[in-house]
Amino acid sequence: MISSSDAVTSIFGYWPEFADARLISFSYSAEGIVTLGLFYIDGSAGKGAEVNLSFTGVRSIELTGLASENVLDSLAIAEGNPLVVTLEPCIGLGGSFTCAAATVAGVVPNNSFKPNPPRNLA
Repeated sequence: MISSSDAVTSIFGYWPEFADARLISFSYSAEGIVTLGLFYIDGSAGKGAEVNLSFTGVRSIELTGLASENVLDSLAIAEGNPLVVTLEPCIGLGGSFTCAAATVAGVVPNNSFKPNPPRNLA
């Protein structure tokens, strides 16, 4: 479904929904290519990374709300032909598009985070 997704799952142990991920870059080209740069942190696991995704063969693009600060509530990529990509915003850019292929174009881990300690509720 997503080429090179193992680069992300090897860091987090799973494919994240990118909840609260900060959108650090966005581009669209007339050739039908969308690229997203996301900074995602899993606070409970103490892991973070910059993840760059590339989508090719983009059609039916409906995105709104691009702002100076953009934070996702989730990023969903539904299998099918074409793939359906949905960006649910917390703040800023949101919407959907279809594409022929999705690829992890790059991942840069950030190991400066420590797991949140369990809270003593007693």
